[in-house]
Formats: sequence, structure tokens, C-alpha cells
Amino acid sequence: MFLENVFNVLLGTVNTAVLSGYSEEAVAATGAVMPLINMFSLIFSVIAIGATVVVSNDIGAEKLDRAAKATFSAVTLCTVAGLLCGIVLAIFAPPVVRCMNLEGMVYEEAVLYFRVRMAALVVSAASSVMLALLRCYGHPRSTIVAGLASNVCNLSLSVYVVYYATHPWVVGVRGIALAVVAGQIVSLGIAVIAFVRTAIPILRPTIREFWRLIGSVLRIGLPTGLSSGSFTVSQVITNSYVAVLGPTALSAKVYYTNILNYAYLFSVSVGNANSLLVGRLCGAGRYEHANALNRTVVKVTIAVNFLVSLSIVLLRAPLLSFFTDNAWILQASLGIFLVDIITEQARAVSQVYEYALRAAGDVMFTLKILIVSCWVFSVSLAYILSIPIGWGLIGCWIGLALDETVRAVATVYRWRSGKWIYFHKPKEES
Repeated sequence: MFLENVFNVLLGTVNTAVLSGYSEEAVAATGAVMPLINMFSLIFSVIAIGATVVVSNDIGAEKLDRAAKATFSAVTLCTVAGLLCGIVLAIFAPPVVRCMNLEGMVYEEAVLYFRVRMAALVVSAASSVMLALLRCYGHPRSTIVAGLASNVCNLSLSVYVVYYATHPWVVGVRGIALAVVAGQIVSLGIAVIAFVRTAIPILRPTIREFWRLIGSVLRIGLPTGLSSGSFTVSQVITNSYVAVLGPTALSAKVYYTNILNYAYLFSVSVGNANSLLVGRLCGAGRYEHANALNRTVVKVTIAVNFLVSLSIVLLRAPLLSFFTDNAWILQASLGIFLVDIITEQARAVSQVYEYALRAAGDVMFTLKILIVSCWVFSVSLAYILSIPIGWGLIGCWIGLALDETVRAVATVYRWRSGKWIYFHKPKEES
């Protein structure tokens, strides 16, 4: 999972690095709309997350036929929804992107990039749920191969369209978007082949069973999706008022985010792996084992996140040199990267405990905490610190650090209360 997540983040890093040699406007445009793309992609993450929890619980409870029917239902729903949503969003790209407060060439290129990515939304939707289910059934190597092949394809095509292509239809931002889509198509193809070769059990349910299973998937996925969606929307809003600070500040945020995304890859990967095991253990009624596993995992994630974020602080200059030589961006990075050390420690805790609560079926508590914390700190406080007070980008990161800290404390308290066990038992008996 860690390698897969590295490959996923590497896609964005490669595109930003290549575009930085093309123009700052292109970097600002693609970076500004990425939270929008992530927000709409969450629709399918909802289905994928819900499906992994349902299937993991069923495998743990040895309800293999039900797990096979849930697999069919999730893949079908993701594919159909991805097709319909992609068509609508590609058509209405200009008014959707206009909410980001972008102007001039940055706005035009943002619309172009967003439209191409949304037109291929069905590909990423189907790929995400199939790769999630492959992990759920114990075949993570296929997802690593998919990520590696996707990155090789994306890197090769990105370099070509920016530095060597001459046809206007594939130059610049549009070409970068097409390179990402090509990589996603390769990933989907590998996922389909892996499904066939590993003989993932798939059973076609009746119409009544289909909607019942989709209901089970969405009962888990929707609260989790709302949690992630709230965070993603907050990033869209943050980008919109960072845009007020000017293209340089917006480009700086894109560069910083591309680097700092690597700081929590280990904790999010281990947190997801832990959640799959916790889901199986809860399905089998082995709650003490799940509790012991969770305590061990969080100690490891805290240590690794600290070492990685500290390394980023020490190596910030050479890391940023891959993207820019702007002196202001290099100077401003120290304060932001230091604040991020605190953020990553809290995130190491919140990711493990939040994902474990989700795997046990206890999703409403984390939803409420995340929404309140996110909008109080990541949005409201970040705005006050960055614009009226005038702290700029560092104000955004301080708000994010406080948000992650509150969520970490709340999820630890919830897990240690043991209420997630009682929440899961009625579901198990039914």
C-alpha cells in the first residue's frame, strides 16, 4: 500500500515538476483545480471504502458469497456513476472552475485541465474500486504493478508533450491532462487483468440484493466520504483565498503540498492496511486482538512521520529546487515545513484511529468531529490568520495543524472508550 500511495502522489509531483519548466501559470492552474478533481473523485472513494469494509467484515465472518456479491455491486455502481458524472462535469467545467477565483490565462488553462480529467472520470472510478478490492482480498502486489506502470506512462508522455510535442492539441496543460488519463487507462487495464488472474470471486446479485448491498456499502462509505469531502472542500476554499495572495503564493502552495504529501504516506498506508485487518478481526469478533494491533501500529506511524517530516525540513532547499528557483518560495518554506512537523505527528494518530473506527463500522463520530474541526480550524481560523492578520501561507498551515490535532485527540478518546465494540456487535448479529 505504501508503494502504491507513493506512485499515486508521484503522478502529481511529476506533472508539477514538468509544468514548472513550462510556465508558472500552468502550475498554478493545475494545482488550483486538483482539490476540485479530488472532491469529485471522492464520490467513488465512498463506494470503494464502503465496499472494502463490507467485504472485509464478510470475509472475517466467512460470508464469502455475500462478499462476492458486494464486489460485483460496488464495481458496477462505480462504473455507471463515473460515466454519468464525468460527462456532466466535462460539459459544465467553466462555471465549476470559476468558483476558484482564478483569472486570465490561469483560469483558461484550469478549465482545460479540469475538462479533460473529468471526461475520463469513469476510468479512475472503475480503477479505484477494483484496486481497493484487490487489496481487500490480499493481492496488493497487483496495485503496485498498476501504480508503477501508470507512473512510467505518465512520466514519459508528460515529458514528451511539454518538451517535444508540436501539435497544439497535445501541448502544455491539455497534454499533461491526457498523460494522466493515459496512465489511468493503463492502471485500469492491469486491474482488470489482475481480477481475472487472481480469480476474485464475483457473483451477480438479484436486484433486491444489489440495492441492499449498496445500502450497506453507503452506510459505511457515505459518512467517511462526507468526512473526506469536508476536508477536500476546505482545501478548495483555502486555494480560493490563497489565489487572492497572487499567482506566486498559489504556485508556492502547490510546490509545498507536492513535497509534504510524502510526509504522511507511510501513516496513511499503514492505517489503511491496519483497517483491513481490524475489519476482519471485528467480523470474527476478536476485539481484543484488534485493540492490541491498533496500539502497536500507531507507535510506528508516529515515529516514521516524525523522521520523514524532519528530513523534509533539512532537505527543503534541494527538494524545492526540483520545482523552482524563486527566492521568496525557498525562504518561506522553513516556517511552513516546521509547522508541518506538528501536523504530521497528529495525522499519524488520527489516520490510524479514524480508519480503525471506520473498519469497525463506527463512522458517525469521526464524521461529526472532522466536520466541526475542519471548518473551525482549516477554513475559518486559516482564513483569519492568512488574510486579515496577514500571515499568508503559514496561517493556512497553522489552521491545518490545529485541525489534525483536535481530530487525533478525539479519535483516540473514542477508540479507548470501547464504544466501537458495542456499535459493531448488533451489526454482526444481524
